[in-house]
Amino acid sequence: MSIRNHIATAGLVLCALAAKAQSDTMGARSADAYFNRASRQYVKEDKSSAMRVLDEGLRAHPGDAKLLKLAEQLLKEEQQQNQAQQQQQQKQEQQQEQGQEQQQAKEQDQQQDQEREQNSGGMDKRDAERMLDELNRGRAGCAGARAGAQHAGRKARIEKDW
Repeated sequence: MSIRNHIATAGLVLCALAAKAQSDTMGARSADAYFNRASRQYVKEDKSSAMRVLDEGLRAHPGDAKLLKLAEQLLKEEQQQNQAQQQQQQKQEQQQEQGQEQQQAKEQDQQQDQEREQNSGGMDKRDAERMLDELNRGRAGCAGARAGAQHAGRKARIEKDW
């Protein structure tokens, strides 16, 4: 082999290495570009767009630490938001249940009050008979009390104890 062939082969190898190095640096830039785009979307609070950009970036660069870390952070925040929403929803459901229970108790109280009013307005036969018996006994007692009052009309002699 001549020196020209060696130089040509060395040149081809160098070109190949340079192309490889350039593609590696372009790949790093594109991973950074995905990270930057996703970060901008995240700052704008457009988390769904940020997740899409991260998904694209992780498909192109599956092991990129920055993209993985940002995706992890977004997923954590999403889980926290979901938990907060679930807690808030449970709290609202409990408040609604309590409100319904209170409403039912109020309605039952009103119904019982109405039943009492209806029952107190009309008198059943036993109550009427009992009241008449008491009145009759009271009149008889009053006659005895009058007789006792006539005897009480006399002055009672009080001895002084001084």
